[in-house]
Amino acid sequence: MPTISSMEIPIPKHWQDFESIVRDALAQRWNSTNLQKHGRPGQAQDGVDIWGPDEIGRPVGIQCKHYKSALKLEDVTGEIKKASNFSARLTTLFIATTADYDAKLQQQVRLLSDQRVAKGEFAVSLLFWDDIVGGLLLNPAVFRAHYPQIVLADSGSTDRERQIASFELGYYGADLWAYIGLIYGEAGWLAHSDPDEFIATLRILERRAQQVLSPEDTAPMLECLEEIRTGCQTRKKAKSDWDPVEDQAKRFQKRLQRVSSLLPLAESNLLDIGLQLGRIYHHSDDGPAKSVQASVESKVRSVLPKTSTAAIDGAFSAARKLESGYRWAMKIYNLIDHELRFRQA
Repeated sequence: MPTISSMEIPIPKHWQDFESIVRDALAQRWNSTNLQKHGRPGQAQDGVDIWGPDEIGRPVGIQCKHYKSALKLEDVTGEIKKASNFSARLTTLFIATTADYDAKLQQQVRLLSDQRVAKGEFAVSLLFWDDIVGGLLLNPAVFRAHYPQIVLADSGSTDRERQIASFELGYYGADLWAYIGLIYGEAGWLAHSDPDEFIATLRILERRAQQVLSPEDTAPMLECLEEIRTGCQTRKKAKSDWDPVEDQAKRFQKRLQRVSSLLPLAESNLLDIGLQLGRIYHHSDDGPAKSVQASVESKVRSVLPKTSTAAIDGAFSAARKLESGYRWAMKIYNLIDHELRFRQA
């Protein structure tokens, strides 16, 4: 039986669909939540269809070439000329094509790119169809959004990165409004809390949501997070100025609680554990009740491998001696995070 990587994934018939696939594939490849289509049909695009940050934050442009024939060097140089008029700064222009790999063209573009960089101009690189499909496959939910007719076989292997993403998404997103109060409220001012800490948390949530959810399910959550970020960074004159931020934070929390059913079982369970620990962190001044501790412990044992048994025993034993809920939640969070990242199955 052929693997998904050896199958011929159908190329979309329409260029609009190809642009969407490229954007979503590179968003997964680069963990970039802010890649966006540039302009709309009929508007001048200056050689850039998609624009945003790459995996380390550099501004890049992508030009999508939905060709039936092979891409040629003159096609690349033509797009470079157009992108030279792009209004924003670019470090690299990627030419994304539906074509197969072409060793000769790849060498020509590498030499051209090196010459441009030596002169202080933006670099140029090629993305072929297999590169694009590979980006989609980093997130099965994103792949299914574009190819619902293709069923991805379950390899039986544990996608540890997706499990960590699900867990962090639940933990950090459990109660954003309480988190905002902790950072920006009176307690935060007295403790000299750093608002940048919360903005960094929003960035984590954006990335983790994109890793485990389809673009359709992620989009409204990203909109909420952007509204929260803008609201938190805007100067307030009255307490009521926080009302729109509270609305968006609670809207995000409701959406997050509902996405559990969209995830595979292991990821869904880790999201739920993250949500429970996050709520304990923000709302339990005292240590959680014994029944709650037992419930969480049972869930943790169900999601971590047998090789984690000793670590689980030690962490819960130590946690029972803690008097505050937030310290208890942090102890268990650190246990799960460590075991997911470093423990062998």
